[in-house]
Amino acid sequence: MERIKKFLLLLFLMVFTCLTVAPTVNFAAHGNEITAKNGVLDLRDINFEEHNYIEMSGEWGLYWNKFLKPEKVPDNPSTFVSFPHMWMGSEMNNETLPGKGHATYTLKIKVNEESLSTHKGLYVPLISNASKLWINGKLVSQIGEIGMSSKDERPTYNPQVITLDLDKPEFDLVLQVSNYSARNGGIWGEFLFGNAEELISMAEKRMLKEMFIIGGLTIFGFYHFVIYILRRTDRAALYFGILCLLIALRSLIVGEVVLTDLLPNFSWEWHRKIEYWTISIAFPVFLLFLNAMFLNYIKKSILQMFFFISLLYSLFVLFTPTKVFSYTINFYQLIMTAMMLYVLFELTKAWKRNVPGVKVLLISTVIFTGTALNDVLYYNEWIHTGDFTSVGLYIFIFAQSIVLAIKYASTFQKVETLSIRLGELNNTLEEKVQIRTSQLERSQNELKQLNQKLEILSNIDTLTNVPNRRSLNQNYEEVWEMNKDLLKPITVFLIDIDCFKLFNDTYGHQKGDEVLKLVAQSLKNRLDMVGGFFARYGGEEFFALLDGKSVEEAVDIAKDMNDVIHKLKIQHKTSTVTDTVTISIGIAHSTSANLVEKEQLISKADEALYHSKQIGSDSISLFYQNEIKHL
Repeated sequence: MERIKKFLLLLFLMVFTCLTVAPTVNFAAHGNEITAKNGVLDLRDINFEEHNYIEMSGEWGLYWNKFLKPEKVPDNPSTFVSFPHMWMGSEMNNETLPGKGHATYTLKIKVNEESLSTHKGLYVPLISNASKLWINGKLVSQIGEIGMSSKDERPTYNPQVITLDLDKPEFDLVLQVSNYSARNGGIWGEFLFGNAEELISMAEKRMLKEMFIIGGLTIFGFYHFVIYILRRTDRAALYFGILCLLIALRSLIVGEVVLTDLLPNFSWEWHRKIEYWTISIAFPVFLLFLNAMFLNYIKKSILQMFFFISLLYSLFVLFTPTKVFSYTINFYQLIMTAMMLYVLFELTKAWKRNVPGVKVLLISTVIFTGTALNDVLYYNEWIHTGDFTSVGLYIFIFAQSIVLAIKYASTFQKVETLSIRLGELNNTLEEKVQIRTSQLERSQNELKQLNQKLEILSNIDTLTNVPNRRSLNQNYEEVWEMNKDLLKPITVFLIDIDCFKLFNDTYGHQKGDEVLKLVAQSLKNRLDMVGGFFARYGGEEFFALLDGKSVEEAVDIAKDMNDVIHKLKIQHKTSTVTDTVTISIGIAHSTSANLVEKEQLISKADEALYHSKQIGSDSISLFYQNEIKHL
């Protein structure tokens, strides 16, 4: 009977291992071996209904120590590298690259016409340490702040999925990457391209896996703390609880980097310190646990020597910057590997002596050692499997929880009764949580809808139902900054209803409000046809904005707006211009946002409007090339 129990326990552990590790293996290419060649990834033969997403591996163009914007990138790169690409030790033009530096990567992607019918996406993995990504000249992702020195750079961790709306079957990707803050720069994760929904689903599953592991480790940790509090002589439970929480903390900052979702502004420097520090602390705690569980099988002198080395390394990590301590990880990994081999040797001897529980411990330790060695090779870019240490530790900890459960079951017979009561409480609590969660979800949805309505109201002029001054400032700022980067022309219109005070005095303010609404909606409809922005500037004045239009196109649009108001034929008997409502327009045009300041462009449009008013209203004036012209 005892042998059957042990067999079932080992079988359960093997099945759990398969179920835990299998979802983390990368099958992104689904057997497809298409790779980029000479900077071109040809996916025209790919059916994305069968291959939801693929790895963007192969030969990418590389411009070392250069930040090239999309419009400055040559058509044919002179150097290609195998992607993903880590810098330190890699060869380029018979030269070995350092870990620090900056670079621009380029890739052209070709898809078939059928692929344009569905939304496509791009999965951007962890990048060392800051990056910018353009698709067809449009900036679609910025992670941190790239720079040409550690002073200019602000590294950040933020893997993400970018949704793309492609309008043509060929597009260019330009990726700028910098690293002056850590040992090695470049990209070690796979970029993925495919159906946006599938990529988002894949990222969510990875995140759920990480949360599952973190949640399980946290529960294990606090559970064993409680056991230690109830029975202070059981130091194995204390070490086991500390180990669980340390690994849960490390799981927050590796893999899908859950911590960046919880704390977006968390310091990158401390992020790296925690990543290294948890390794240097967790492994000695792991050895203490083994020693407490199996009655000092590990020699005391070896433990003391390793603890001294770990203490020194932990202090070194805490009191030095990343660009210093990151160069020492290989040294500590080598010591850890030697220590693990020694531990496996001692556990094998304990197995031969039939020490209770050592078989499960040995199997789980072998799994953990394998995942740790895998990560050492992966982070040194010798293999491209992925990060599995958290999974290996989770399996180890799960196995030890089984061993501890068996040990405690033989000592505490009252645990079974307590577990039944706790289960009933959990069931009741789960129902209450579900009800409360449902109520919170409804409240959140209502609050979200109210916030959306409030956002709309705060940006719309209540009288004319067009964007107000607040919306104007926000939109103008965004368009200005975008055009400043893209070197595109920008045009500002200031529009005034002629003799509007006389209209109000003659027909009344209520009729004046109706005219304001009609004029505003008519002009906005005309601007919407050309992708322009229209807002109320104040009183009877309005503001219009065009980007990417030539001065001739801007003048034609202004004439059309004037004609639109003429065609309304709104009666205005007391007008000094005509017997209908008219408008005057001032235009300021700049061929690039880099040539003038944004306030200056509005000021020049106001001067042009004043000029239109001076020459008799119902007219258009243009400020262009430092002079005002009447049109």
